[in-house]
Parts: sequence; structure tokens; C-alpha cells
Amino acid sequence: MVQKVMGEQFWWFYDVIAVAAVLVCAFLTAKRGLMKAAISVVGYALAVGIALSVSSSVANSFYQGSVRASNIKKITYNIENGDFYSDFTDYLENLDYDVIVETNKLEQICTSDEDIDAKIYSYMNNINNKEVDPEGMFMDKLHEGYATLIRDLVAKQLSEYSAEYAAEQIRQKPSSIYKYMKLVKDPDFKQPAAEYIVDTYLEKPYKSQIRLVSLMVLMAVFIIITVFMETVANRKEHLEESLVTKTISGVIGLFKGAVIVLLIAVMVRLYVVLGSNKMLFFNHEAIDNSYIFKYVYNFVRNM
Repeated sequence: MVQKVMGEQFWWFYDVIAVAAVLVCAFLTAKRGLMKAAISVVGYALAVGIALSVSSSVANSFYQGSVRASNIKKITYNIENGDFYSDFTDYLENLDYDVIVETNKLEQICTSDEDIDAKIYSYMNNINNKEVDPEGMFMDKLHEGYATLIRDLVAKQLSEYSAEYAAEQIRQKPSSIYKYMKLVKDPDFKQPAAEYIVDTYLEKPYKSQIRLVSLMVLMAVFIIITVFMETVANRKEHLEESLVTKTISGVIGLFKGAVIVLLIAVMVRLYVVLGSNKMLFFNHEAIDNSYIFKYVYNFVRNM
């Protein structure tokens, strides 16, 4: 029997919240009247439109102006206080091959211009003059080693999500680490190696995080302004609403509810990328098992 990830069984929580948000908004909007509904639909539409269009440029500007430099500084510190080739040696020696790896030899291989993966495999086979693993199996372990080393380097001071994102990028394109292997060899100047890590593996996740924050703030501000305008609109007017106008207002309320669900999805996504996707209620498995909320969440995730 496959054990469920903690919180996966609570998939229904997301759908209940989504449905409740839509129905409550529809009920309250229908009750308040068509004038306020008209104001709200404009405000909520602006909240979504402006937030989606502006948040990307805000994220790019803030990332380039502040976050990138901060991340480079942190990664530089991590590199200076570690030893990539010593850690790489330990990883290879812990693969149960019963080998002793020469760190200097490994460094020479990794900084050469030839096929690094093939040379490492050949070197490992020649240590004890026997094949350590079939080539395909060894390459899988080797590439996982690349991913693990960079993930651990990033995770020391940056978010777990960013570390896992970097690791996944290396799993998809292992050769991307070759340039880092050469840059990190410099014993005195580690910043170029840090810049490579930040620009190659961390730019997208950090821009995503910043965009989520700006998206959430912009939407919340416009929604708050809209709610205030609804409150003051026609405060002294008490016209009896017809069934038709109430129905139209209710339909507008459905749109407002959808916007609120979008805002909730942004907040959940931000919580996931700033922490761990295995946390109770906030893991991907629970969201993916939902029937309604997953579509809104996936829209946010794929922006």
C-alpha cells in the first residue's frame, strides 16, 4: 500500500474553499444591488488585469535591482566556505563502489574540455580495474550527484524551493554544470562561479516568487479599494431590486468569487515556493487531487 504524503487526503479542503468563496460572493453581490455590482465588476476586473500585466515588470525590475546581487553574495559566501571537489569526491566514494577517488585527478577531469561524464566513468572503472556499474546506471547516479551538490549549496542560505528548482534544472541538462566546474576551480575569486549559479538556475524561481508577491499585493489593494467604493455607493438610496437585476448581480458575484479564488491560489503558491510543498494542506499532491482548485492553481503556477 502506497503511503500518502501528509495532507494529501485533505484535497477537498481546496475545493470547499473555492466553492464557498464563489457562492458567498454571488449571494452578497445579489443582495447589495446592481449599482454596487457594476462598481465591483469594474474594480475586480481591473484588479486582475493590472496585477497580471504589471507584476511581471515589477518582478524583473526588483530582481535585477536588488535580489540578484543579494543571491550572488550569499552563494559566493557558500562557495568560499565549502569545497566543491572535496564534496564531489565524497559523493563518488559513497556510491558503494569501494573506491578511493583522488580529488586532484577528479578536478583535472572536470576542468578539461573533453567529455567530462565519459572521462569520469572511465576513471571510476580504472581505479580498481573493474566496471563500477553499467554506463547508463552510473550516469544517472553521476547526474544526481551534480544536482545534489548544487541543491545543497543553494539550500544553505536560500529557499528549499529554489534549491530543488536548481537541482531539477541540472537533472534535465547535466552538462550545464560543466562551466561551473571550471569557474569554481579559481581558489581566490569565487564570484563568477556564484554569478553562474544565480543566473543559470535561480533567476526564474526568484522572479516567480517576486511576481507572486507583487500580484498578491496589487490584487489585494484593488479589491480593498473596490470594497470601499461599493460601501459608499448609493448609501442613502433604497431602491427595490427586481429579480432580473438580482440575477445579473449574482452573475457578477460569480466573477468576483473567481477573482477571490485566484487570489487564494496566488497565496497558496507563494506559501509553497517560500517553504516546502510537503507541509500539511499545502503539498502539490493534495492540490492535484482537487477537482476545481487545481485548475486555478495550475494557471498561477504556469504564469
